[in-house]
Formats: sequence, C-alpha cells, structure tokens
Amino acid sequence: MKTVKIAGTQGFYGDSPMGAMMVAMEGGANYLMHDALAELTLSILQKDKIKDATKGYPRDIELHAKMLYPMAFAKGMRIVTNSGGLNPEAAAQRVKEILEKGGQKNIKIATITGDDFADRLDELEKAGLLLENMDDGKPFFPKKYEVTHANVYIGAQAVKEALDQGADLILAGRVADPCLALGILAHEFGWKIDDATTQEDFDRMASGITIGHILECGGQASGGNAYSEWPMNYSISNLGYPIAEVQEDGSAVITKLESQGGKVSRNTIREQLVYEIHDPANYLTPDVTVDLTQIEVKDIAPNRVSVRNVKGKPRPEKLKLTIGQMEGYTTDQFIFFSWPYAYDKLKMFEKAAKEIWAKLPIQLDETRFSIIGVNGIHEGAVKMPSDEELNERSELGVRIVLKHKDKAAGKMALQSTICLGLNGPPGMISIPGWGKINRAMLSLWPTLIPREFVKPKVSFTEL
Repeated sequence: MKTVKIAGTQGFYGDSPMGAMMVAMEGGANYLMHDALAELTLSILQKDKIKDATKGYPRDIELHAKMLYPMAFAKGMRIVTNSGGLNPEAAAQRVKEILEKGGQKNIKIATITGDDFADRLDELEKAGLLLENMDDGKPFFPKKYEVTHANVYIGAQAVKEALDQGADLILAGRVADPCLALGILAHEFGWKIDDATTQEDFDRMASGITIGHILECGGQASGGNAYSEWPMNYSISNLGYPIAEVQEDGSAVITKLESQGGKVSRNTIREQLVYEIHDPANYLTPDVTVDLTQIEVKDIAPNRVSVRNVKGKPRPEKLKLTIGQMEGYTTDQFIFFSWPYAYDKLKMFEKAAKEIWAKLPIQLDETRFSIIGVNGIHEGAVKMPSDEELNERSELGVRIVLKHKDKAAGKMALQSTICLGLNGPPGMISIPGWGKINRAMLSLWPTLIPREFVKPKVSFTEL
C-alpha cells in the first residue's frame, strides 16, 4: 500500500530551520509542510508591508531558500507552505532570485492567491453583507478604523491543483494551516475536495485535516510545549519535528527521526489534537467539518503513534475572513522596584505618573500597570497576593503600557515621568533606552463571508 510521508517542520514564522534540515538531510519525508501564519503573524507582516510594498511575507524564507530548499530538492522532496503571507508573488520572486544565485535549476514555484480582501470590502458592503463580528455580533459597516489588511481562510483545492501541475515549492497566502496537508494527500491519493459528495470523501478529508492539524505546530506534536509529558525527560535542544506516514484510507502513523530528540506519544498527539479546535465534534475548516469524537490514538512502538477513525461532515457554508484595523499606537516601559516596600513604591509611582499624565495636553485611551511574575500574563484573572507579601519581594518589575492615537502622546508621556527617577520613590530603576514608543496597534475583526466570493488562483514561476 502506498505511503506518503509529510514532515511538519515549521510551526510559526521564525521557527528554527534545524528540524527541517535534519529531515532533508536524512531523506525522512516526501514533503516538508511549513505553517508560518497566524492572525498575529499577518499583523506583523502588514507592518513590514506598510514600510516596504515589496515585503509582507515571512522573511525566514530567504534563509530557507539558501540552506533548506536546495537540500530538500536534491532529495526529491516537495515543499508546501503558506509563507507567501500577504505577498506571495513577491515571496516567489525573492526565492527565485536566491535559488538562481545558488545554481538551482528546473524548479517550479507555485503561488496561491485570492485570499486578500483588503481592496474588496466595498464589494462586500455593496452586496449587503454586514460582516458581523464573530465574537459579539456587531456589524463591521460603517467602518470605525482604517483597514490594514483582510484575508480569508482558503482551503486545500488550490494546493492540490498546484501539485497536480508539478509544483516543487508552494508559497501560498492564507491557506488554512491544516489544509496544507490535505492538499498534499488529495494530490497523492486522488481524493476529492471541492467535488466531495460521499461519506467516504468526507472521512478522508477529515483525516487529512486531522493529520495537518497534528503537524501544523511543528515541535508541539513531538514533545515540545508539552504539559502531558511534563517534566519532559528528553532532549529539546535538537527536538525532532513530527512526520506523518499516511495511507490512502487516511490512517496514519506519527513519528520522528530516530536521530533527534523529543518524544512522539499518545499524550503529545492528544494534547495537539485539542489545541485551537473549540468543538471536537465540529472542528470547522474551509474544506470539511471534522468530528474527532471517535478518533483512535494508540502508541504502537516508541515514538510511533497510530491515528485513525476520523469522521467528516460537509464543509461550512461560509469562510472566515479576518480584517486588520489600525486602532492607534502603544508605548511601553519596564521599571523595577527593590525591597523594602517594593509594592508600596510601585503604587506610589503609578499614582504620581497618572497625576502627571492628567495634566498633559494628551489623550491616553488606556493605561496598564502589570507586575511581572504576578499578573503580567493573566492580569485581572489573577488572585493578587497581599500587599504585605508583595512588599517583602526582593524586587518587583512593572510593565507600563499606554494606548493612544496620537504619536506625540507616547513620547511625551514617557518623558514626563523621567523626573520620577529622582523625584519618586527610592530603590527604582528602569532599563535605559528600552522604552518602546509608538508600536502600531492592529486589532482583528473576525467575520464570515459566503464562499462564492472567494476564488483562489494558482500561478507559477519557473527557474
């Protein structure tokens, strides 16, 4: 029976290339699947694109093009990634330049576009769509903020088509993470996607999505970031990324390179399965609704886990569209207070700073003082220690964050509190030069649109 091996070798923009390079060196897979995008990533890429219209893609593909891609191509591997980001054509051109400079020939690069709706929102408004927010149901129109980017999550059909036409490397836009794997498997096994009609079709697609979901976060499936395997008694400095050995019926064995660290177990796979899916009986993706309630996950050997019996249902009628909005800027600073009376000092500083800001000709939309190691992550959800206990800490660090719309406000606010270095409580220190002024604050508006508005396009660039 035919087996297709897909390695999930990138979990985010900036992930280490070493796991992928080891898979390529050992010829451990037929495909390298790189998932580089998230809502946060799109906002980061948009900031790049605002500065330079030729950017907007994850810049680590430049390193991959120099070091990883040639190694993978030499072993006959194909690479599927959504690292086209907000600018797939520019990404393809840059990768082509690097590969040609390195002497690569006969490489076919595919781009997948059609997810960008930044210039099509007026079209949606004219069609009578309200673009209700998925969280609170409020309509998007009339717009409150400037739109920075807008991308719809597209499915696996375009990935399949690009591979069917001989792509060695796919640089897609916002193809949904697990759909990268489904596109590979549909190409290899001839599975139906857009024309799926039978329960067998839905189950196969659901299996492909599940495999993609397991692989999409890279090292999370092979022992990284694992509460389920705590205290993680294995090497993480050379963690081997997960490899799915997939059969035509959609069943798979998840494993890793024997030469590398990490651990693939029933625990690590189960922990990844419930990550970011909300309802296990109805995991919604562009191509199929996945039912994980009957899935079988079994340890069959060390670092080998069997995954099977995934069920599928028809795909959702609408696709998710995420709209980025420019809400203003943030300014932040770190300040530390030493024992004794560390908390009293912090509160005195906070009171003085707010009184100073109230006298300035500036508008601060929000101010936050978060104590590192106390409520710096969970903020108001934390049960605060007593004042006495906080005062006995050897030191307390506070992160101050100001939200504002006027660029001048952040700089003026920070400068106005410098005097508290001598005028304020004793035993206080800041990090010289650390204050970050005017970080763009891009918020996200999640909504749904009818899928008939979305027309993915596959294009090619050849060396």
